[in-house]
Amino acid sequence: MYIRVTEIPGGGLDVFASRGRASIPRILEGMNPAPLTVCRLVAADLLLSVDSGDILAEGSFEAEGESPCDRCSEPVSVRFGKAFHTVLSPQGQGPKGTGPIELHADDLDVGYYDGKGVEVNDIFWEQVALDIPVKVVCSESCLGVCPACGANRNREACSCESHAAPGPFDVLKNLKGKKE
Repeated sequence: MYIRVTEIPGGGLDVFASRGRASIPRILEGMNPAPLTVCRLVAADLLLSVDSGDILAEGSFEAEGESPCDRCSEPVSVRFGKAFHTVLSPQGQGPKGTGPIELHADDLDVGYYDGKGVEVNDIFWEQVALDIPVKVVCSESCLGVCPACGANRNREACSCESHAAPGPFDVLKNLKGKKE
């Protein structure tokens, strides 16, 4: 959903109040939600306003997705969301020079647009991507799968001996003896 700067009135534009809430579930179409297998917006709000050529985007979203548990591979439903505030400046208005630039906390919420308008889907793609959980588990007490037999330890107890897996530096223990 592309919105031109000229379409944004002085008091701001409530995107979903003016364009309809029916478009919310389709906003994330085409986005790669990895590590989630499926991700969709459940609710979203976005207010766009213009200040000296910059577009101020204030909004929030709530999304839900599905992913296999990182420990036991069982399907898990996750729900996440957040409120955000982003300043979009016209391209070419960024910092000048080729030297090193120091970023401050306020600089992290700054983006750029083509100078004519802004794509609403891109705003939400960025915000959702920043909030997708990195690790998905069905519960904090998930026991995972047995590395020897592959049994799901949450459903059944396996009879495999639990021995510590070799660490990545175990090979170094043997090198000292060989050198001498």
